[in-house]
Amino acid sequence: MFNLSRLSVWWLRLGISIGRINLEMRSRNGRHERMHLTLKKEATRPAGANILQQQAKFDAFQQEFNSERPT
Repeated sequence: MFNLSRLSVWWLRLGISIGRINLEMRSRNGRHERMHLTLKKEATRPAGANILQQQAKFDAFQQEFNSERPT
């Protein structure tokens, strides 16, 4: 009925509101799409040799993205 995934339902139960973009105005979501492109480029290419190394790459990306990158 509401087209919610299990993840969305979990977020709602945690008090996290869900926002959706208007599909006719996807360009307004450019900053978010750019973050995903940068994440993919920096944290998955090449992939870590194992799950621990891959997690370390994601953690390093998150630290830089949240704390060190220019705003």
